Amino acid sequence: MIPLTRLFARAFLSPKRKTTTFLSSSSSCHSSSIAEDEEVSFESLKPSRSFEKSLTKELKDRYEKTLKEFEIFVYMGKYVPNKMSDDAWKQSLECKSLNDRLSYWEYLALTARREQRKTKVNSSKQARYKEILEEQQKRYDAGGMGYGPEMYQLIGNPLRNQKRVNNIEGSRVFSSMNAGAPRIALDLQYMSEVNRRESSELGNQMQYCISENFASNFPLVLDFVNSPSQEFLEQWLQKSVGYYTGNYVNQTILPEFSTKGIKDFYGNSANTIYISPNARDVLDGPLTADVIGICVTMGRKREALSAARRSKIRSYRLPIHRYVKWKSGPQFLPFPNLLNVLREVYTSGGDWSRALHNNISKRHLVDTNEDEQKKMQSLRRRTREEERRELTEAIISATKD
Repeated sequence: MIPLTRLFARAFLSPKRKTTTFLSSSSSCHSSSIAEDEEVSFESLKPSRSFEKSLTKELKDRYEKTLKEFEIFVYMGKYVPNKMSDDAWKQSLECKSLNDRLSYWEYLALTARREQRKTKVNSSKQARYKEILEEQQKRYDAGGMGYGPEMYQLIGNPLRNQKRVNNIEGSRVFSSMNAGAPRIALDLQYMSEVNRRESSELGNQMQYCISENFASNFPLVLDFVNSPSQEFLEQWLQKSVGYYTGNYVNQTILPEFSTKGIKDFYGNSANTIYISPNARDVLDGPLTADVIGICVTMGRKREALSAARRSKIRSYRLPIHRYVKWKSGPQFLPFPNLLNVLREVYTSGGDWSRALHNNISKRHLVDTNEDEQKKMQSLRRRTREEERRELTEAIISATKD
């Protein structure tokens, strides 16, 4: 382990910190990795003067401490953001602990890295498109069939437009509602407790759930229950879920939101079950339940089982062990895959084997060297934990009164 004194000496020798970002560039024949060195100055990451002036006395004291922590993080952190907006600083001050702040700053850095990679890929695609367009122009000038602007054009279906597609998708949902299809209650009671990264990831999964449900010929009826506060909900929908922020709202049938619990929303007479990977009973055969509850969390603390018991709803787990030989990786289904399984089981009359095999990633069904893989994962985890511990100790040592 490197002594803290040496870390500080090495960190503060230079006023600027170089971070290396690896970007992927692809061509028609091969892809290569490009390393770009980017100088990050601590001064450039500080908030604006107007932000500093807007702080109350209590927040100003917290801001001074956070600023010192961030300065050391810039010099010593592995993943450092290349920019920090006033909104990012506001979020940093709202973090309850040093560990939460470090995780948030690393999240910003990794998000920026993904955006840079995406920009690089898009630039490569635009360059390739320009090459293809030049080839088509030469072919057109020579009297051939060249396609592009001011050349020959491929005509799509003139009767297809987005509004019509949305109306068709909404009519399918309405048909499922009239046919008595199971209603899926997406339980949001734990959403306000998860951190920013998990909230964003869960929101993206909900977006895919809605999208794939619309794309199905026999969609299920989705509802959001136990909804958190309106302010949190609006931000979550705008930043992660989508759908509810544009003209889409008036053209189709989107899942409803309710602050009520499952039984209050659907009534006590409805045949209601809850899906939990930790449940004792196994769900098998045709889906006959009126309402199926699904807890929108990462499931690390058995939240689904707790929510089912609190609502006095019987919980079931999927019959994965009966129909699938899970060979590698954690036995976990993302929410879009879970809804696809339920949809296929409902439409097929209870064919769990086909539904599970169609929606479980193939990497979980093939043999791998699990022992070696676990050793590598454990080694990487210990390395990250050691780096985080050293960084935390350095920051606490440098900022203590």
